[in-house]
Amino acid sequence: MTDRMVEILYFISSGLLAPTLIVLLIFMVSTLVMLGGLAREAIDRRRIARKWHHFVSYLHTGTASVNDFYELRLTGYPARFQSRIAALRDNSLAVKKCLEDLEMDIARRLSWLAFATRVGPILGLVGTLVPLGPALTGLAAGDIQALSGNLVIAFTTTVFGILVGGFAYAASLVRRAWYEQDLSDLEFIASLLNPQPEPCRA
Repeated sequence: MTDRMVEILYFISSGLLAPTLIVLLIFMVSTLVMLGGLAREAIDRRRIARKWHHFVSYLHTGTASVNDFYELRLTGYPARFQSRIAALRDNSLAVKKCLEDLEMDIARRLSWLAFATRVGPILGLVGTLVPLGPALTGLAAGDIQALSGNLVIAFTTTVFGILVGGFAYAASLVRRAWYEQDLSDLEFIASLLNPQPEPCRA
């Protein structure tokens, strides 16, 4: 009975190898595409970074008008915020809703990176362990070709899984820092566009 259960589990685990390799390949391609998007975003941000940071600092010191925000040429989330509230600048609820929508969109973008950070190494580990069974079987039978072939698969999936997790983690750190700063700046601008009235004093 035990031998039969072991055979069933071995058959199931062996069948997981092909889907694991396919999913891991999809993750790797998606990660490379994401890195390309990250590089493009970094170039766009670098192009407007100095003007944007100077504008925010001038707002802090009161030497710039918040209405100049609509005249800036921006990219990324500041540009999306700018375009969405251009006709709604006097509606505090609309401005607040726009900020909330941007925050939710940022959370969705970062959630994929968090998912890839965890799932990539898991897929790499699965792709490492599954071929070890046939590799050990080949070793016991003296089949060096089967042993080496399965070990190549095992080590390759390990490398790919680690790369996916590492790239996704690095990208998540970079984008989180960018987007948190963007949200902080946009919340500051929103507060200047729609200042809250001071409470009445008795």
